[in-house]
Amino acid sequence: MRILDFKDRRFWGLIIKIGFPIALQNLIFNSLTLVDNMLVGGLGDSHIAAVGVAGKLNFIFAVFLFGVNSGANIFSAQFWGKKDLKGVRMVLGTSLMMGMSIAVIFTMIGLLFPHKVVDIFSDDPEVIRLGASYLRIIALTFPISAIASSFSIQSRGVGRPQVPLLASATALTLNAFLDYILIYGKLGLPAMGIEGAAVATVIAKVVECVIILTVIYSRKYELAVRLKDLEGVNRAFVAKLIKPVTPVILNELLWAVGVTGYTYFYGKLGTEAVATVQILDIINGMFFSLFMGLGNACGALVGNLIGAGDETRARVYAKRSVVVGVMLGAVVSVLLLIGAPFFLRFFNITEETLLVCRRTIYVYAAYTIPKLINMIMIVGVCRSGGDTVFAAIIDAGAPWFIGIPMAFMGVQVLALPVYWVMALINIEELVKSILGFRRLLSGKWLHNLVRDMNTGGQEVA
Repeated sequence: MRILDFKDRRFWGLIIKIGFPIALQNLIFNSLTLVDNMLVGGLGDSHIAAVGVAGKLNFIFAVFLFGVNSGANIFSAQFWGKKDLKGVRMVLGTSLMMGMSIAVIFTMIGLLFPHKVVDIFSDDPEVIRLGASYLRIIALTFPISAIASSFSIQSRGVGRPQVPLLASATALTLNAFLDYILIYGKLGLPAMGIEGAAVATVIAKVVECVIILTVIYSRKYELAVRLKDLEGVNRAFVAKLIKPVTPVILNELLWAVGVTGYTYFYGKLGTEAVATVQILDIINGMFFSLFMGLGNACGALVGNLIGAGDETRARVYAKRSVVVGVMLGAVVSVLLLIGAPFFLRFFNITEETLLVCRRTIYVYAAYTIPKLINMIMIVGVCRSGGDTVFAAIIDAGAPWFIGIPMAFMGVQVLALPVYWVMALINIEELVKSILGFRRLLSGKWLHNLVRDMNTGGQEVA
């Protein structure tokens, strides 16, 4: 099999079937997040910064959920390739219990200590006040997100990414509409400012979760888990699941805390720098999300093939996904350079912040290709192949051993502007991509985790 075979309808068909809905879901999310922040941004730089710093707890929680569910998805994809439906449902049930457990902890932190959380990332009293009021409301979404995230990510492993796409499209459109009327007090409602944005998010999250559960259970899809499906979830099963999943969870948490540490250094540069990073992260995410589905599609494809015992094709598809990622990364870079200045016009920011944003765009564009390679290698190839320890080492280690030292040097030692600090920090992405590519060529990433696991379930046709 050739690495880049354009006549391989199976590969390209599955990439479109799985990757396109995920990419579209991410594009919708980032586009409406852009609208969300533009509406909040109409209140000024401090409000943009407040949403950014308050969102860090939500970011860490979301990353934890992604760690739990993407780790569990290793087994879901491989069980599905093995045609073991009961195994898929057992994995879903386990991931739900794990996600809800941590959701309760994060909710309590957000409700009881919002000022202390925001104070870590900003020295501006106004940003702290606004951020704390926003966080206290957003914390209510954590348990809801735990349920929605489990069903959404596991849907990808069984080839039904359309379910979370439908839910996200509906809920996030509702979120943008509610943002407008609640932030500025339209349709006879009082103007709630930044708290209105938080309330809109809570309502949208509830709607998203309800849609996902309603579609899955009313149509009796594969993930319509029942209590009797969890009878096989015993200590032995959980132990086998936890072994490769734990590195993924630790990977995501250590990576998230490390990356969140960058916000601390950006905060030292002032509210303007924090606002710049918040704005550009959203715009970059919107363009990047066009091809973000490739990594998730690669994971589902490769995981299914490993579970089915077709390891030769799994290796070829993994390499092909990375090559396609390099080409698409170049496209994203160009789109970002062309499109980002247009979106900057919609933010009510100072001329100084606008100038810094324009310069920072070049940094984002320069590192797009290695970032896309890393996403495919870590989320797609290594995790689907059960190579979670290696993925954790490079992904979690890079921020702590490269990114944060570079941030310290750029801010505390050299006193550089935010775009140069960001350029130094992102050297970690370049290093990770090189190490990941070497791992891909070695073939050591592939492990069949479900070959000897018997759940006692009937195989699906």
